Amino acid sequence: MAVVERMRIRVNRHVCSGCLSCMTVCSMVNESYASLSGSRVQVALSPFGGSQEITLCRQCAKPSCAEACPEGAISRHPGDYMIVDYERCSGCRACIEACPFHAMFWNPISGKVIKCELCHGDPQCVEACPTGALSIRISDPGAGKGRE
Repeated sequence: MAVVERMRIRVNRHVCSGCLSCMTVCSMVNESYASLSGSRVQVALSPFGGSQEITLCRQCAKPSCAEACPEGAISRHPGDYMIVDYERCSGCRACIEACPFHAMFWNPISGKVIKCELCHGDPQCVEACPTGALSIRISDPGAGKGRE
């Protein structure tokens, strides 16, 4: 059996400038329109000069979102990241409530949940980030236990 490396996005909120380039490119790539509500990465701006809060899917080893989905719409891609089958998603939002990291989002335009799917192995938010607040991390597939 082939070993699949685990790609994840590393977040350094301390260098995030709050430019929202990551959110804009994410919505363009995944929704074909620019809308912050269509982004699978969310940046909460700090109005008083503190660090921004950046939230995106951690691609958990044992994802609560998938366990909670009554439609079975969330599954693991062979590339070792979680994907949503939007044809099966009923929009019940059970996955949003189940995610301990608050990394499942509601898209009011599509009426479906959205989450980071690592742009199917080529995360465009990382490319768009001018400060390096987002970077790619490759890890050993056997590393870590439980949720990450």
